Amino acid sequence: MIMFLMFAGVLLVLFIGVSTGCSMAFISAATYVGMGEATAANMLSLPQGMFNQVSGITLMSIPFFLLMGNFMNKGGVSQDLFGFARSCLGHRWGGLANAAIVSCMVMAAMSGSAAAVAAGIGMIAIAEMRKTGYGQPFSCAAIAAGGGLGPIIPPSITLILFASMVSGTSVNDLFLGGAIPGVIIGILFVVYASWTAKRRNFGKVPKVSGRDRWKAFKSAFLALLTPVIVLGGMFGGFFTATEAAAVAALYAALLGIFKYKKIKLKDLPGIFWATAKSTAQIMFVIATASFFQYVLLKTRIPQAVVNSIMSVFTSIVPVMIIIIVLLVIMGCFMEGTAILLITVPIFAPLAQAYDYPIVQLAIVMCIALAVGVITPPVGLNLYVLSSITGEKVMKIAKEAIPFVAIMMIVALLTAFIEPLSMFLPNLLGLG
Repeated sequence: MIMFLMFAGVLLVLFIGVSTGCSMAFISAATYVGMGEATAANMLSLPQGMFNQVSGITLMSIPFFLLMGNFMNKGGVSQDLFGFARSCLGHRWGGLANAAIVSCMVMAAMSGSAAAVAAGIGMIAIAEMRKTGYGQPFSCAAIAAGGGLGPIIPPSITLILFASMVSGTSVNDLFLGGAIPGVIIGILFVVYASWTAKRRNFGKVPKVSGRDRWKAFKSAFLALLTPVIVLGGMFGGFFTATEAAAVAALYAALLGIFKYKKIKLKDLPGIFWATAKSTAQIMFVIATASFFQYVLLKTRIPQAVVNSIMSVFTSIVPVMIIIIVLLVIMGCFMEGTAILLITVPIFAPLAQAYDYPIVQLAIVMCIALAVGVITPPVGLNLYVLSSITGEKVMKIAKEAIPFVAIMMIVALLTAFIEPLSMFLPNLLGLG
């Protein structure tokens, strides 16, 4: 009953316009006082506990990944990535949509942020897609869905947050676990976009020569090295996640300043300020979520939930289906980071009680939460693309339904086919 009231309270406060972090802080504090735990000593120790939650070495990678994404978007990397993908795929059915989706996949391997990926590619690809006869709502939906791969394909800020909350979980494990499901989703997006383009008779662009394709590759080569630096450095043992993010941020800055020449010294304060604001917002939510988690543990709610569910279900199968459906529904009304931070303290012990791999749970949760960026009314990527094009959000959302279905199917497959998420970690001896 207490857990239900806490979740209902957070949702109610969110609906009246209070930010996610403040909502969790308010409800946690009210519950804490109601439990009679709000002694002077306890209240003085809470800020230190919240600070400890956000000062871990793993979370230090988040501002660097955000900084890298800001440098990439400002520096014009998206233009070269889309140009190369267009030269390879543009002459096929759905070629421009495919080029946009593939560019989103590559951008996802750089920034780890859904909105940054969608915005970076959307500003470049949609105008060209419209010129060749693509419907604007479909164009927006394809790029919004492609941007949704940001939290799934490594490096992923969502997976970094998960690793920081579950002791003994390696960021490298989670990054490897998300690679195959993320690529599968991207391939299915491409297949659906090609089928739709042929059925609706969307236009193509002329096939480019091998020389022009090579020229496009050379132009995009340095940008394509970014995910190699991040992931290769991490899995090769040269960097930790935080070090890889810092190196990649510096590399992205050098590309924008010296290769593309779109980042000037006067732009740096704005880039750093945008990164600082985004980091502060994320860290505040994490800090308040740690308070929420602390209150939950004080009430022994997670253990009670685990015991209750295990008394009803002897198999993990219905439990995972319920988790996926619950996360997708919550994702329609709440921001994914908040959902993750609220639910992990309950779902992680539940998975462990059933001997379900934590890495597999993390990837399933990540995919289910990624659905939320393309489903109204919260769907962040829908609003990003709507702001770029002026298209109505609900028209984009309608075209995004098949992409949502694809993500749901892959979430279910990942939940019940262990090698999809565990093959690479096991292969490299990390799982």
